[in-house]
Amino acid sequence: MKLGIILETKEPEKAWNAFRFASAALVKGHDVKVFLMDEAVECENIQHPKFKVIEEMKKNRGA
Repeated sequence: MKLGIILETKEPEKAWNAFRFASAALVKGHDVKVFLMDEAVECENIQHPKFKVIEEMKKNRGA
């Protein structure tokens, strides 16, 4: 299945969940594209003790 995820927020919990969903879908063999819009383009700068957005973004990169 092909999935497109549009993320428009840099709120840590929402961004983290979007990337967790994308990672889980990739592991299951789905084709996934994540589109960052508006403030979501700053996701790689999110620092949060509980929601490790940067780590989640790096999982399965290039898969």
